Amino acid sequence: MEKSLFHTLQSTLKELGLPKTRDWTPLCPTPGDSLLCLSPSWLSRSASMLLVHTAVAFDLGGHSSLLQFNPPRRVTYFLSCAPFAGEDLTRGTDCPMGGSDKLGQFWGDILTARVLLQREKIKCPATLALLLPPAQRGVEEGHVGDTEVVFLDSETQKGTDFIQNKIHAFLECDALKQAEKVVLRSTGGRCVNGVAGPIYLPQGNKEEVCKKVQQLLSLLLPGQSVLVEAYIAPLRPGPQVQDHRHVQCTDCSSPTPELSFRVCAIVTRSPQNVPLLYKLVCKVGSSGAPLSHLHSLSQSLETTLSDLGFTDTATVASLRRQVTNAALACFRVVMETESGMTPEQRGGISAQSDLIGVDLLLTVSNSVISTIVLGLHPSLCLHSSFQKPGFGGSGTQSDCHGNLLHTPLTRSQCYLMEGKTILIIGAGGFSKKFVWEAAKKYHLKIMLVESDPSHFASHLVDHFFPLPDLPDHRRDDQHCVRICEWVAAAGRQPDGCVCFWDDCVILTALVCQKLGLRGLPVEAAHIAKEKSSTHLHLLGLTKVRPALFAGGMPANESNTRPFMKKKTALSESLNHCGELRMEERSRQLDLIIDDVADIERNSLRAMMEFGRDREKMALKGEYGKTHQPLCGGSDTPVSTRLPCPGMPLLSPCPSAYAVPCAHIESALDLKNAVNDEAERQKVRFPAIMKLEYGAGAVGVKKVESLEESLAHLEKIAGDLREETDYPGIGLGFGNAMTLMEFICGTEHDVDLLLFDGQLEGAFVSDNGPTRMPSFTETAAQMPSSLPADKREQLVQAAYHSCLACGLRDGVFNVELKMTTLGPRLIEINARMGGFYLRDWIQQLYGVDILLAAFMVACGIPPRLPSATALPALGHFVGIMCVVSQHLQALKTIARPERLRQLHQEGALWLNELEDEIISGEYEEPYCNVAVRGVRPDDAHQRLLALCQGLGLHCPPHYDLEYFLSHFK
Repeated sequence: MEKSLFHTLQSTLKELGLPKTRDWTPLCPTPGDSLLCLSPSWLSRSASMLLVHTAVAFDLGGHSSLLQFNPPRRVTYFLSCAPFAGEDLTRGTDCPMGGSDKLGQFWGDILTARVLLQREKIKCPATLALLLPPAQRGVEEGHVGDTEVVFLDSETQKGTDFIQNKIHAFLECDALKQAEKVVLRSTGGRCVNGVAGPIYLPQGNKEEVCKKVQQLLSLLLPGQSVLVEAYIAPLRPGPQVQDHRHVQCTDCSSPTPELSFRVCAIVTRSPQNVPLLYKLVCKVGSSGAPLSHLHSLSQSLETTLSDLGFTDTATVASLRRQVTNAALACFRVVMETESGMTPEQRGGISAQSDLIGVDLLLTVSNSVISTIVLGLHPSLCLHSSFQKPGFGGSGTQSDCHGNLLHTPLTRSQCYLMEGKTILIIGAGGFSKKFVWEAAKKYHLKIMLVESDPSHFASHLVDHFFPLPDLPDHRRDDQHCVRICEWVAAAGRQPDGCVCFWDDCVILTALVCQKLGLRGLPVEAAHIAKEKSSTHLHLLGLTKVRPALFAGGMPANESNTRPFMKKKTALSESLNHCGELRMEERSRQLDLIIDDVADIERNSLRAMMEFGRDREKMALKGEYGKTHQPLCGGSDTPVSTRLPCPGMPLLSPCPSAYAVPCAHIESALDLKNAVNDEAERQKVRFPAIMKLEYGAGAVGVKKVESLEESLAHLEKIAGDLREETDYPGIGLGFGNAMTLMEFICGTEHDVDLLLFDGQLEGAFVSDNGPTRMPSFTETAAQMPSSLPADKREQLVQAAYHSCLACGLRDGVFNVELKMTTLGPRLIEINARMGGFYLRDWIQQLYGVDILLAAFMVACGIPPRLPSATALPALGHFVGIMCVVSQHLQALKTIARPERLRQLHQEGALWLNELEDEIISGEYEEPYCNVAVRGVRPDDAHQRLLALCQGLGLHCPPHYDLEYFLSHFK
C-alpha cells in the first residue's frame, strides 16, 4: 500500500509540474515544518505523544524529499486526509488534531448534520429519515424543520404498512409539491456522506419509491438510516443575449446539455474560533447525471454564474454573499456543537474540526434565489481546496479571509509551548495584568523578578523573586548576578527570558547573555533604549555604506556616552557568528562577489543566506561567547572580508529613516547641539525634547528656540530627578534628555515579530494627532488606512531599522511618522507594544504577539501564514481617556464599572491602563475605549456616537471629531 501511495504521489507531482521526491532517508537533513505520512505505519505513539518515523517533506522550491527520523520527531499537529485513517494510532494522544475519525463519522452523517443545521434555521432539503438505532448525538425522533426522523426497531423495520404510510405522507407534504424527483440514499456509521450513491426516482411513483426504500432498509446496520429527500432543482440559466451577427460556418450542430452545479465552500476556523471562508468552488456538469466531488469539473462561482447568464455585478456579489453567509453559519453550528462534546465524543483531548466542506445549492422558488445546504464533508473538502492561486475567488481580499494554515500553526505552537518555564524581568503595572492570565491559558511556568514584594502578580506565578532595588538600572550588572544566582538556587533552568516593561530591556539582555538564552545583544538593547543613540547609530551607517565588504557597524565615537563607555563597540559584539568551515566561507564569498546585483534587489533574502549557518549552532548564549568574528578584524584584507550578518545590505540605507538629534545632560550640551559649526550634528528648531530613557509621553515638549529648550531642561531637572518622582518612565537610568528635530507627518506604530533576523509578522496602525503640549496619544485605528505601498514602506523602515541596530530576535514596537519624503523613525521600543495593541492584533489578525514573544525567547519561531499580508477581520477605532479631561465622566456615566459592562455586552472594547483615577501634571491615559466595525467609517461613527453618550467627547479641549478626522 505504501508503494502504491508513493507512486500516486509521484504521478501527482508530475501533473503539477513539480520535481519527483528525492530519497534522503540515509541523510535526513533538517526538514521543513510540514510532513506527509503515506501510511499509519510511519507513525507511532509514545505515552500521549504522537511520533513520526518516516515522512515526505516539502520545501518552497517545489522539491519533496523522503525522510527517516532517528530518533523520531514529535508531531505537534495532525490532520487526517482520509476518514478513519490512524484511528487506533491517535487514540489517547494529546497532540492537536484538525479532526478525528469520530468527528468525521459524526459530521459525515447527512442526517445528523441536517438535524443540527435545521435547529438553527439553516435551510436543508425536506427529508424523511428511517433510522435504525442507536442515533448520533443530537438526533431525536420527531420533526426538526423540514426533517422528520423515524426510529425503527426490529418490528417496525419489517412492517411495510407503517413504512409505506410514512413515505406516502412525506411524498404528499407541502415541501414536495414542487419537487420533480426524490432522492434516496443511505447514511450513518461507516457509510459517510452516503457513499453508496444516491438514487433518483420520480416523485409521483410512490410504489417504486417504497420498493427501493425496503431494499435499502434490508441492508441497514445499527446507527445507519435511509433518507428520502426532496430533489432540489439547481439554478437555471438566466436571460442571455444571442448574437446573430455571425454566419454559421457549418450545418453540424448539437443540442447543448443543460448545466447543473453545486457549490462546495471550504470553511476554516480562526485561532479565535471565528468561521472564515477559505474558498468557494463550483462542481459543474450535465443536469442528467449526478455531480460528485471527485468526478465533476471545478470552476469559480463567478464563472459558473456567468455561464448561466448572470452577468450583473451586483447580483453576482449578492449571491456570493448569500452562499458565504450560509457556509459560515454551518461552521458556527459545528463549533458550537463540538464545544459541548466530551473528549471521548470528539475522538481526542485536542481534537476539533479546523476546516470543513459545505455542499450547497442555489435554487429558485417563487422568483427568489435561495441557498440550500445539502451536507457537510469533513474530508472531501480537501480535494476541492487545492486550486491554483486566485482560483475560486472573486479576486478581492475581502472575499477570502480564511487560511488553511493559520489555526494549525497556532495550535501547534501552543502545544510546543506547554510546560515551558519563562523568566520574566519586571512585572509592570496594572496594564500588564493580561500577561499572567495568558501564561495560565498557555500552561506556562513563570519565574518573576519584581521590585514590589506585594505586587499582585506575585501570587499568580510559580516562582517569585523580590528585588527591591530593581528600579535602579544603573546597577543592572549587579542585578543580573543576583537574578542568575536566584535562578540557580531555585533549581530550574528557564527555557526563555523576556520582559514587557521598557525599563527592564537592558537587564533582560544581560540575564539572557549570562544564562545562555536567546535574547537581544546587550549593545543592541542599549542602542534601542537610549533614543538619541538609536538615531545617531543609524545616521552613522552612512559613513560605511560605500565600503561593501567592510565589516561591522562602527560605533559613533563622537556621541559615546558615559552610559555607554563600559560596553564594547557594536562592531565587535554583533559580529560573533561562529567559526565556519573554509569551504563554507568560500561559498558565501563567491555568492557575494558574483551576485551583488541580486543581493541589492533582494537584500532580505541575502541576509537570510548569510544567517543560515547560524542556525547550525547553539543559538543560546551566542552573543555572550567569544567567537572568531566572521567579518574579520582590522588587519584582515578588505578583499577577504564578509559582510556581517548584523549589518545586512539594506536598500535604502537605514540612515534614511533617522532624524538629527543630540543627547542632552546640561545647558552646554543644548547649546552645542544647536550651534554646531560643522553643521553635521546640528539640530534645527522646531524640535522635540523628551527623556532619553523615558516611556510614554511624560516630559515630552515641542520647543521653538534655545531659550525654550533651556527652560524645559531646567523644569525636568527639578521635577523628574529619580525613579520615585514618577515610577516606570525610565528615571532609573537618569533624567538625561534627547533633543530631536521636529518632523511633520502622520504618526504610526509598526509591531514586528522577528526571529533570527527574519520578519515573521508586521502589523501597522495609525495614531491620531497627539494632544498638545504634552504629546499624549489621543486616538488610533487598525488596520492602517494608508495605501498598501505606504504601509509597506513603514514595515520596511521599521524592520530595517531594527536589523541595523542589532535587534534580530523578539517582538518590537516601532514608532514612525509618514512624511512627504517617506517614513521617519521616532523611536524603537525593544519590547512588545503596549496599551491596546496586543488585543487589537489578536482580535483582527488572530495573532497573539504575547505568545510570539514567549516563543522567540524559547527559541521557537512564531510562524504565520504570511508576515505582512494577513487579512484583518474588521477595523478597530479607539480613543484615549485622560483624567484631566474625563474626570467627571469617569465618576458618573462612564465610570469603570459601566465601561466593563459595555465591554462584556460587545458595545465597545475596553483596555484599562490604570487602576486608579488620579490626575497630575505629567499624565498618561487612564483607559482606551474602542469600537470594532466591518468598515472603518462605520467604526468611526459608532465610536463618536458612543463617546458623546458617555460624556467622553469634550470639545474644544478634547475634540474627538478632530482626532478621528485624521483617519479619513
